[in-house]
Amino acid sequence: MTLNYKRYAAVILALAALLTMPLSAVAEQKENAGSPAHVAIVNGKTISNQDYQAELVLYKQRLQAQGMQIPENLQDQVRTEVLNQMIGRELIFQQTQKSGIEVDSAQVDSELTAIKERFGDPEAFQAALDKMNMTEGRLKDQIVERTAIRSFIEKEIVSKIQVSDEEANTFYKDNPNYFKRPEEVHAQHILIKSNKEDDEKKKEASRQELMKIKKRIAAGEDFGELAKAHSQCPSAQNGGDLGSFGRGKMVPAFEDVAFGLKANEVSDIVETQFGYHLIKVLEHRQPSTVDLEEARPRIVANLRNQKIQSEVNTYVEKLRGEAKIETFLK
Repeated sequence: MTLNYKRYAAVILALAALLTMPLSAVAEQKENAGSPAHVAIVNGKTISNQDYQAELVLYKQRLQAQGMQIPENLQDQVRTEVLNQMIGRELIFQQTQKSGIEVDSAQVDSELTAIKERFGDPEAFQAALDKMNMTEGRLKDQIVERTAIRSFIEKEIVSKIQVSDEEANTFYKDNPNYFKRPEEVHAQHILIKSNKEDDEKKKEASRQELMKIKKRIAAGEDFGELAKAHSQCPSAQNGGDLGSFGRGKMVPAFEDVAFGLKANEVSDIVETQFGYHLIKVLEHRQPSTVDLEEARPRIVANLRNQKIQSEVNTYVEKLRGEAKIETFLK
């Protein structure tokens, strides 16, 4: 597996993030005996090993949440990436101080309160801080730093980014596969459970129960209300609504029938490994292409984010070139 770690590519996410390390990293955060007290000095300002270790855990967990496992041969690369992100943030924070960015204390208090509330009670919050060797004051400082950075980036970079109609049009023309909409159905179902261990008598009883429900639907009763009352699927609480899905999302027997139905048509009884189903298709959408005007807001947002990321990367590289930076990673 190859991971594309682009220097500073995650800076945008980091700008918007609050200090969530205590929420997700407490159990994994450990002190490493013999480790240096700090991992970098940026224009005379230290980045502590403690903050770095917490950031490293958070970074790895973000990747894992996206289904990305980090191979052993990339561990050093990940550690360097995290340190580079922290250096980048420190450089920008130093610029916020030079430019006189002020952070609203009420906003900081509100964000700190929100973090505390995620723990449920003050004791759990304090226990998390203790395990991180972190004080509430340091946590508050980090919120201030990230809020200042967010404001600075918004003022100096984000507010100046524009995406022209021509750029959006070109992206749409050059990337047709991004705008293909596959065939989909929006369906409800009613399930009466059965499994392969059931004897024939029990299976027949399940089929007969569903047949009675089908007759009630044919007589005019509402499919969704009957699903709420009788379906043995968790979707029953939503009237059996499964939402929209494309091919390959459901078991074959279910899918074959669903995609063969027209809008508002109810199937005969369908048997799968889960039991017996009645399926009603609410909408059957054929394959299509999203037109330019419908796609434009998404294109503009995507291109804008790419430009923001590129500008932040370029800005941080410029600051690095002007800065005095020492690193101490082993």
